[in-house]
Amino acid sequence: MTPEMTPSLMGLAIGAAVGVLDFLVLTFIGNKMAKKAVEHEATLNETRQVTSFMRNMGLISLILFPIIGYFAGPYVFGSYFESVGG
Repeated sequence: MTPEMTPSLMGLAIGAAVGVLDFLVLTFIGNKMAKKAVEHEATLNETRQVTSFMRNMGLISLILFPIIGYFAGPYVFGSYFESVGG
């Protein structure tokens, strides 16, 4: 018996991929902002705030995008599966 890829799981997979990409982009942006802050003589505490905020936003998106994708998948992919008999 092979597992089926339901519309919910397709949404979950796409949401996870978008969440990982968003996490990487936000972490990259946070690191770049921290380097700019150091160049402009920011304190260590200010630099940590920048990177931790961007990393936390990335972690939130890493959690939320798969959840949203799981519930949005049937709305996006459901009509395709009905047309092919899935």
